[in-house]
Amino acid sequence: MVTQDSTLAQRVQRKLNPFRPFYHAADQWLAADGLRMSAAMSFYGMLSLAPLLLLLVGVLGWWLDRSYIESNLIHQVEDIMGSQVADVVRGALSSAQTKSQGLIASAIGFVMLLSGATGVFVELQTSLERLWNHGEKVDKSGTPWWYSLVQRVRGLGYILVLGFLMLISLVLTTMLSMTTRWAGAVLHIEAPGMLLGVINETVSFLITVTLFVGMMRIGTGTKPRLRFLIAGAAIGAFLFTIGKQVLAWYLSTAAVVSAYGAAGSLVVLLMWIYFSSAILLFAASCARSLNGADIALHGKGGGAAEADSARLRPAAGEAATVDFQI
Repeated sequence: MVTQDSTLAQRVQRKLNPFRPFYHAADQWLAADGLRMSAAMSFYGMLSLAPLLLLLVGVLGWWLDRSYIESNLIHQVEDIMGSQVADVVRGALSSAQTKSQGLIASAIGFVMLLSGATGVFVELQTSLERLWNHGEKVDKSGTPWWYSLVQRVRGLGYILVLGFLMLISLVLTTMLSMTTRWAGAVLHIEAPGMLLGVINETVSFLITVTLFVGMMRIGTGTKPRLRFLIAGAAIGAFLFTIGKQVLAWYLSTAAVVSAYGAAGSLVVLLMWIYFSSAILLFAASCARSLNGADIALHGKGGGAAEADSARLRPAAGEAATVDFQI
């Protein structure tokens, strides 16, 4: 009887082994106060909204018409987050307008970004450093005074990358629309709406994966290898794609806007930033956990990853974990 129970336990363990890294990812995400760090990032993201939008529009204005960029940006925000958040973005863009255009607007946005928009990226770096460091705060007592400035300059680089990804998204969307119109006018072929929706979601998914990988590399310290960062980003992008539909449905049915009155739109934006930050940090936790599972099998790595491998390595008598090689 004992032997049968032991065999059954080993079978169950063998079935659950593929999910061990994800359980460990959720555990370390909670241990590192992922929800609290997401709340802090949502606050900094709210404060960084206006200068960030000013810089993005100013940079993209070198290649595309400014009004076209703003209208497409608002349209995409409305499609994903709803009309309340789109109103906030529209108001932030209108309040950030100046008589200067092009290079001057970008220079002003750069100065504002050093004191405003990079704040959310500095908080992101701090959160990722804590996640890579097993939930413990990183000791920066001996850090040079210029370290914070370097962090903000790095944040500037990632914002420029974000602008480049937005440019790619706008170009792909425009090309898809032009191709659809050409096929309808010349070839008399009407592209099915479902096909266009799948293409748009695929492009959005790939851009989200790229953005998540870039943001996870923003922190210092021992990071997972790139392939595991990509795997974690893919998991995060999948959760974001599903979760944004659920959150949009909840916000459309709940009385969030009416409950907070004039501040309802800002509350909705805070919830979206909070949700996105939580998904990003969980994706980073998945990347670290998958990296630790791979090290537990192949015995190479160091630092934080070695400690992860010790937690993921099966105890004596347990079934061996499956290969998580990607």
